[in-house]
Amino acid sequence: LGNCLRDARLDDSPRVLRHRLLGHLDEPVLENRLTELNEKDVVHWTPTFGHLFWSFFKPSSAVTEELQKVMESLQIAPDQYSAIHCRVRHPKATPPRVYVKGKNENYPADKTGLPWESSTRDFAIATATKAVQCARLSMKNNASSEPLYFFSDSNDLVRFMSQEITDPVFIKANLTLIQQNKYDTAAYKEVQSLGGHRLVSRDVTLENAHIDRQKNRDASAYYGTFLDFLLAVHARCVTYGVGYFALFATKLNVGMMIPAGGSTKYDDCPPMVYQEEAWGGREGTKMGRQSHTTVQCPIHD
Repeated sequence: LGNCLRDARLDDSPRVLRHRLLGHLDEPVLENRLTELNEKDVVHWTPTFGHLFWSFFKPSSAVTEELQKVMESLQIAPDQYSAIHCRVRHPKATPPRVYVKGKNENYPADKTGLPWESSTRDFAIATATKAVQCARLSMKNNASSEPLYFFSDSNDLVRFMSQEITDPVFIKANLTLIQQNKYDTAAYKEVQSLGGHRLVSRDVTLENAHIDRQKNRDASAYYGTFLDFLLAVHARCVTYGVGYFALFATKLNVGMMIPAGGSTKYDDCPPMVYQEEAWGGREGTKMGRQSHTTVQCPIHD
């Protein structure tokens, strides 16, 4: 590595690409530099991005085995389902001027989980309802009944949206409570409007641990996070909001991108954005999120 870095300083040496430039925050920087060099392949949003990643990384055998089990149990196959992601523990996900403490009130929700009660539960369900509506609208011209894989950094939200609110037994037992809460009612109506599209999820007893915020755990403790990530990678379409977790996964699906003539499969199924990456809704959209490959969801608050 030392020799590579030393040689890279020579004018006639091969270019060395720092890993940071492959991150979403520096996406425009890399694209601008490559454009100035008259490069046609600007890496981000081309098959090259995925090829670079998969050249260095591959899922462990244990994660691969778990992924196969999940797909079999949900009866889904690569590129034959869509995915919906809700990042509700992120500070930018909360309503303006609202700070959400975690389940341990001495720490933020990103570290100890989103409290599943009162206003925090309501805003999480409202976020999920909008996300599902956005995904449904994006598939309005799709006559198939492909499943919708729902995943989130809140296991409580996943359980409610994909297991409880879709279960006739749960609905019958909790109908009065659902009718008394406008957020529950809206979620129920939206899920019912999906028709033949099944809203599914993996077994959420396995926590979706935050790799940066919830450190020093056994490797198996993060399997849920990698499973969701890989399931997003293999999805045909992705609907996402705050955070880059799902968007990053979308960029790694090299099968989604067809380089011939510069056209991509995203022209038929672009990643759909239902919530801006912004502090309190006032900050401008972060760099790279409104590229030609993403589409704003055609619904309003």
